[in-house]
Formats: sequence, C-alpha cells, structure tokens
Amino acid sequence: MAKPIGRAAAMTCHTALVDSLLRETPKITATRIRQYIRQTIDADFTVSERSAREFVAVRRKLLIPSEAFVRLVYEAGDQVQFDFKDVAARIAGKEVGLKLFVARLSYSTAFFARCYFGEDRPALMDGLLSSCVHFGGVPREGVFDNASTAVKRVLRGRDREVAAEYAALSGSLAMRMEFASPAKGNEKGGVEGLHGWIDDTFFRPMPEFGNLDDLNAGLEALATSHLDRKVSEESVRARFERERIALRALPSVLPATCVREAVRINKFAEARHKTNRYSVPSRFAHRDAILEVFHDCVRIVVDTVDVAEHKRSYGRNDAVLDPLHFVDLLSFKHRAVVRAEVFRQRSFDAALRKLLDGYVEHHPLDAGKRFMRVMRLLEHCSMDELINAVIVTRQRGTDDPAAIALAVEQKQHPYLEVPALQLPAGSRGLTAPSVNLDAYDVQMLLEATI
Repeated sequence: MAKPIGRAAAMTCHTALVDSLLRETPKITATRIRQYIRQTIDADFTVSERSAREFVAVRRKLLIPSEAFVRLVYEAGDQVQFDFKDVAARIAGKEVGLKLFVARLSYSTAFFARCYFGEDRPALMDGLLSSCVHFGGVPREGVFDNASTAVKRVLRGRDREVAAEYAALSGSLAMRMEFASPAKGNEKGGVEGLHGWIDDTFFRPMPEFGNLDDLNAGLEALATSHLDRKVSEESVRARFERERIALRALPSVLPATCVREAVRINKFAEARHKTNRYSVPSRFAHRDAILEVFHDCVRIVVDTVDVAEHKRSYGRNDAVLDPLHFVDLLSFKHRAVVRAEVFRQRSFDAALRKLLDGYVEHHPLDAGKRFMRVMRLLEHCSMDELINAVIVTRQRGTDDPAAIALAVEQKQHPYLEVPALQLPAGSRGLTAPSVNLDAYDVQMLLEATI
C-alpha cells in the first residue's frame, strides 16, 4: 500500500471503510467520505479536507484503474465535432466575456471558429450552418454535448429529446446528430483539444479589437494558417481538399438560424423578448406578432410583413427603441415629447438630446412641437444625415427646424457650382460680336416692325 501523505495518515484506521465506499460508488468524493465517517463512526474525526482528498486519491488510484481508450480512424466527410468555450477579449477598449464556437472536421482537422456575445440556440445554429458554409459542404454526422441549446432532456442511453429548432436545422442539412455521453468529453476530444490550442494561441495574451467582426476575421485567419500544419506526414490543406469533395452539398436555400416565438405587441408599441423590449411602429400596437431571434438581431413580423429589425441586446431589462417608430404618435402628443423614453435613453444621440433640451429651455411652450418637426425629417433622411444637419446649423448659430430641414436638403441635393469663366491668355475683355445681315431682306424686316 502506498504511504499516506501528511496528516492523511490519520485516516489509515478507516482504510477498509474508504475502500468499501470507493468500490460501491466509484464517483464518491473525499468530502462526502469524510462527512460519512464523522456522521456514522467517529463524531470527533478531525482530519482536514485536504488530507482526506490526498488519502482518498491514493486509495482510488489503487482500487480503480484508469480508463483505457480506443484510437479512432475517420473517413473523409464522416464527422464534425463542435462546441462552445468561454473566452475573453477587449472590444473597443472594454473587456468582454465571449462564447467561442468551434467546429472541427475529424478527418482533416480543418476547423471553423467564431465568437458570439451569448451561448444560446440562435448562436449554436448560426455557428453550425456557418461552419458548413465555410467547409463548402455538410459532414454526415455531427457530435455535440448535451447543452440545453440543443437538448431539452437527456433520456436513457443515447436517446435525447432535441429542441425543435435544432432538429429542424439538422434535418434540413441532412446531418445525423450524435450527442456525447454526460461527463464524457473524450467522445469529442478533437474539438476539446482544439479549444485549448485556440485559447493559448489567440486569446493569450488577451487580444484587442475594434469590434466583434474584426475579432472573427482574426479567427478566420488563424483557421487558414492551420491548414499549413502537418497531420500524418501531410498537410491539413491536402487532407481538407480531399474531404471537401466527400462532403454533402449544402441545400439550395439555406435554413434560417433563428428561434421564432409568438408575442403580443403592448400598448407602448413594444415586443418583449425575455427581459428586453424592442420597438415597432406605433400603428402596430396591440397586434399579434412573430418574434424572430437571431444571434445578432431581432426581427418582428406582423401578418407576414417585417415591421421592425433591431440589433439584439444581451443585457437585462434593456429598451431597444427606434425614434422613427414613434414619430407619427408623438407628432400629435407634443407634451409627451420632453419625457418620452425613446429620446431619453442612453443610446439616443447626444446632439439631438442637446437640441431638445435647448428647445425646452428657450421655447418651453412649443418645445415638443419644434423637436418633432426635426424628427419627422427621418422620414426622408438617415439618422446620420439628421445629426450632421443639427450639428452644422448649431455651429451657424441657429436651431430653427426650418434651418435644419434646409441643411438636410442641401446635403442631399447640393447646388451645382458654376465653373469660373475661362478667358484666353492676354485677353483684356469681351469683344462684341459683329452681325452680318446681308442674307436678310432688311427693308421687309423694318416694315414688319411698324
């Protein structure tokens, strides 16, 4: 028997009990064994938790042999393994926690990687479909774990109750889905190991990018450079070219990677997803709608018509409001303009908020009416064009709505500049043209004017 370490020697008198517990329940923890001894045998048992772990680890190694594994061989196009991993990066100067999706072809080891702000069903479906597009085809089998993004319930053996949207996506791709056994990461060891390599290579030290698209472009470049590595005495690129031919063709119409849910638009012209609110044009208040949630955006559909689309929020209790959605309503509710949430949220432009505050200070009786005259310009121009016009007119010393409208018009339809008159070198001025009337009956012209 191996010699116990440190104070774990105090547990030697309970060796037989520890061995019995480990044989009956191989996964029992040292903490539970320590508690069991104290509760059933010796109430004064004082061995520390660390000492108990050390002793139990020695006995476990003697009694329970380590698991042996089988080396697997894959054919081209056989299998893709995919999974998420927590990573972190600086985006626009701020440290952000991200979810790294990685898909790895088991034959060639070529991979696809992309980061998302959240790990949910739309992100999983987008990652899976985008990886197939990146590979240029669909493997015959996909291996994933039992995350709730795909699996609603783990049943007996290999059976799973799969989420409807995930099942529909895999069905449209004609990809058979397999799920790893719980706590058996070795069943998708290829992608697990690749996660660690990407983490060490790309995310340490912590990278910094201006936006998520730039970060994902960096991951794409890393995947491309990986093709030059060697596998079994040949490059990943050579194996990948063979595997690309063996992949099944993508469907002619790619499936949507969104989750749909029925919602009721409230009286404030908002549709709610989880804890967040998304605006629609006010005329659709009190209507039934379909909410299509993608990994990066939310689309709201009423009677088969897309009435609104917003950048998706991953916060809690956020309000994502489009000022244009409230123009019609607030044009008749001027007194509500000053305190309207859409104009007081943090995402609303500072220049426009300053304009509204100026109207309230200098024109308190018709501040809302003035401001809505400005906001109605959004029906004919973009938000950037409106903001630029407000800044230009304020620099010129005015905040009059008519002046802002004129600035927008001038930006959209600039006046043509008249080119300068070009005179030949040495000219002193213009010479009056000489008229030759020899070809005309001058007398007849004079009589016609009498």
